[in-house]
Amino acid sequence: MPELNDPAIYQTVLDALETGVYIVDPNRRIRFWNEGAEKITGYLRQDVVGHFLRDHLLATSDGAGDLDSDPDDPINIAFRDGKSSVMSVSILHKEGYRLPITLRTNPIRNSRGAVIGAAESFDKVTPFLDSTRRHSGLADFGCLDVLTGVAAQGFMDTQIRENLITFSEHHIPFGILLLQIDELDQHKIKRGPGVVSTILRIIAQSLENCLRPTDVLGCWGKYQFLAILTDCKETEVPLVAERARRIIGRSEIEWWGDKFSVTSPVGGAGCRMGDNVDSLIARADASLQESIAKGGNRVTVLH
Repeated sequence: MPELNDPAIYQTVLDALETGVYIVDPNRRIRFWNEGAEKITGYLRQDVVGHFLRDHLLATSDGAGDLDSDPDDPINIAFRDGKSSVMSVSILHKEGYRLPITLRTNPIRNSRGAVIGAAESFDKVTPFLDSTRRHSGLADFGCLDVLTGVAAQGFMDTQIRENLITFSEHHIPFGILLLQIDELDQHKIKRGPGVVSTILRIIAQSLENCLRPTDVLGCWGKYQFLAILTDCKETEVPLVAERARRIIGRSEIEWWGDKFSVTSPVGGAGCRMGDNVDSLIARADASLQESIAKGGNRVTVLH
């Protein structure tokens, strides 16, 4: 059918996909941004089209180096080698929290085979249990912390006890992390008390998105988060803790036009035979206090 030769038809289909799709030119300037990209990232096309990619959101979660000069960056690979690639990365949502995605990059060639652009498509990484459904269930039973939007401390206490029973009976290992925000009182003094809830909500969303799908995140104490790392050996606890620390540091808080980031000391502990809730929490808290004493923004896991 001649109508199917009309390029506008294919652009309409591409634009309507739930998958995020965008196209950049050799200068990494964004030339196309579809509805799927708008829904996933929160950025409307008028926010990004015509701007350079580095001015916005797509970057690997470790934040190492300058993407424009990073030889392992997928767009650089597309332009330099003409190769496609697939990566698991995190992006910065417009609201400031980190969001894990699967990113696919493909070079765009002209009729002579020269690479003239790059197309990247991406989808959210969906946990085993969608957080919206999980939060709905917690809210129904009064187990959701209203301030942060994650599980309340009482629910987390129950979850630790259940994991201790599973560990005792079936020897399935698990660990816990205690996290808090460096210099939260200083942020409160500088920007006002209302900023605290904004910081905590954004960090909670980042952690919940980027921790492992089987982990459980909730509140513990005043302005603290606790993560239960299910099926996690003691030797693996520091690795998950370091990932959480990096994710917090790469989130972005916007407060009355001011954008800033925060850091976090993290304390971890792996469950051992004979542990109870108090002993496990005490070990994680001692680790957290050591991270704080050493200046914050670091991970400590005491054995």
